[in-house]
Amino acid sequence: MICAVNSAQTRRRFEAALADPRSAGVACQLGALQAVFGSLPGSGWRFYTGGEGEAPFALGVRGASALLAGPADAEELAGFLGFCGVQQLRTTAAVPKGWQPKVRFVRMILPAGATLPRQPAPEKIRLNECPGVGQVTDLFCRGESLGSGAEDARDCFYSETCTLVNHGRALIWAAQAPDGELVATAGAYALWNQTAYLAGVETLQGHRGRGVGRFLVCALVNRLAGQGNTVELLCTPERAGFYRALGFEREGEVGSFGP
Repeated sequence: MICAVNSAQTRRRFEAALADPRSAGVACQLGALQAVFGSLPGSGWRFYTGGEGEAPFALGVRGASALLAGPADAEELAGFLGFCGVQQLRTTAAVPKGWQPKVRFVRMILPAGATLPRQPAPEKIRLNECPGVGQVTDLFCRGESLGSGAEDARDCFYSETCTLVNHGRALIWAAQAPDGELVATAGAYALWNQTAYLAGVETLQGHRGRGVGRFLVCALVNRLAGQGNTVELLCTPERAGFYRALGFEREGEVGSFGP
């Protein structure tokens, strides 16, 4: 049975699913999102778990996307996600009945306390450890992350990221040119249970090939790992070599599925 997370009992079952090592890859995101948006119904996020006595799972749904950790019943899950209008599910465990794989992500990690080799700052580039979320959103709109997205996607990203940052559940850095323009960004878009989920790594087209991204990622990741966080990221298999060369280790996969 799929139950809304709206009580101490359902919250415990939700968190038990995230504590399972097999949930690594989506647990950090789900944990941070539930911690921040679980008490904010207007955010659009809804969280669910299994019934009493069932194997616990954790499910987060927003719009047409969802995240899942744990062994939900495949047939019930398919019907529920269809009712919710979900078209894309990222999961490490259960796959809804009849759904097909769409994208395979490689999970790369840097253990807590480890360090990546320090990269030199490119000429005339300085580190900005507290860029405005609006500036970062503008960078994404000029790049590939939100470049072709609708206005509501931009507003959704801006609003959600501001809330996560303000609650201490996200940390975003940027590389800045002398004129103040942000030319690259990377962030921990979920901080939960001593795990940092690295995402949103983007360098504007005219600044690629100069080592800006490497400089920024290594600086941010070393700060996060030095604070006792395991740093994880999900990338497509063709990008795994880039992160392995920096010093990340490959550990498992996460799938994205659709009906």
